[in-house]
Amino acid sequence: MAFKPGDKPEDLLSVRRGAIRAASPDTSIISIEDANNVRLEGNTYHSTGQYGQMSVASPSTLRGRLQWFWVKNKGLAFVLIAQFFGALMNVATRMLEMDGNDGKGYHPFQVLFARMSITVLCSSMYMWLTKTEHFPLGAREVRSLLVARGLTGFFGIFGMYYSLMYLPLADATVITFLSPSLACWACSYFINEPFTRMEQIAAYISLFGVVLIARPVSLFTALSYTNEPVPTATGSSGGDILPTNMTANSSNHMAAEHDNVSPAQRGVAVGIAMLGVLGSAGAYTTLRWIGQRAHPLISVNYFATWCTIVSIVAMFALPDVGFLLPRYLRDWCLLLFLGICGFVMQFLLAAGLQYEKSSRPTNMVYVQMLFALTFDKLVWGTTPGALSIIGSSLILGSAIYVAMHREEPARLEERERGDGEEERGLMMAVMDEQPRTDASDITSRT
Repeated sequence: MAFKPGDKPEDLLSVRRGAIRAASPDTSIISIEDANNVRLEGNTYHSTGQYGQMSVASPSTLRGRLQWFWVKNKGLAFVLIAQFFGALMNVATRMLEMDGNDGKGYHPFQVLFARMSITVLCSSMYMWLTKTEHFPLGAREVRSLLVARGLTGFFGIFGMYYSLMYLPLADATVITFLSPSLACWACSYFINEPFTRMEQIAAYISLFGVVLIARPVSLFTALSYTNEPVPTATGSSGGDILPTNMTANSSNHMAAEHDNVSPAQRGVAVGIAMLGVLGSAGAYTTLRWIGQRAHPLISVNYFATWCTIVSIVAMFALPDVGFLLPRYLRDWCLLLFLGICGFVMQFLLAAGLQYEKSSRPTNMVYVQMLFALTFDKLVWGTTPGALSIIGSSLILGSAIYVAMHREEPARLEERERGDGEEERGLMMAVMDEQPRTDASDITSRT
């Protein structure tokens, strides 16, 4: 179409006057932090993922950094606080088994019934009042995993209590701390969660620290070249403290004497303890597998309900146990405190493991040994020796490293894959447009 003299391009194109898009915001009303976040080019914290989602930039203000740190380490903090309440629960358990029932002590099944029954009551009441979604059985697609969580969790705690009947506390503790690393490996194998090489090394270092703190009697006796007895947990020998079985020092006639344990009994106890390790690792794995598809208290309720049922059956089935009600106010207070600490620990542990999709929270379970040493000093007045201090330092250092060096190879791979697909998409668009331009030029020329 040819232009006539006096015609205006606006009339021919029918373009309305005015802005064709919203005006850019005035830079005077944007803060420095927002302006820096707007400039996406050249910022290493921003990249487009596979699904076109933009990652969030690291804030520059102190409050923003604290919020960023909390969001990034929320699951880790939940597991850490859970270990603190777990240590408090162990303190109450040891006091009940050593000094409860007028000095006779309580059987582990009796303590387990008190703890789990209070947990079931508290969790059910809370979910009923707050009208938790899918209460009480959970969503249909995760019910099988919830049942597996309850079963594996029971075998984990059963293995621990059974091994304490024939093994010293040091041996049982070292065996149970094999479950976090096994759970990390299981999660990386079954649900493809990252378990980096450095996290594996940190887990092995933490496990070695646990060995230095607990010092199994069989290991350190075999390495000793003298016939001197292994120092006890009283600290009177002047050496490092060696924890002993919590039931061996009490007057409970059901506690086994470790000196009279036969090799067959010890072998069976180690085998049951390893079954408990598999159970604990299965509980960790199922919690991570469930993720945020179920409320944490629903998984806690499955575990506590199953343990309550089994403990009731065991109390009436075993003739030496029986059902026993506390007769003193101190025992009632300790049992109530035990149940509350167990409920808080299970809730925070489930929430932390379901929130975090990496092996970091599972490795934080080792930190409970630090709390155990602290309460051992505050409550019973025992002082850790050199090996215990070295082991605590290894555990704490590994936990700090895992917390501060968050490696996410899966996200980095997804980010790189998303960038590559975006670049290939742009190149294909250019290649598609180039033939069209050439064809239009040829047509116009002809």
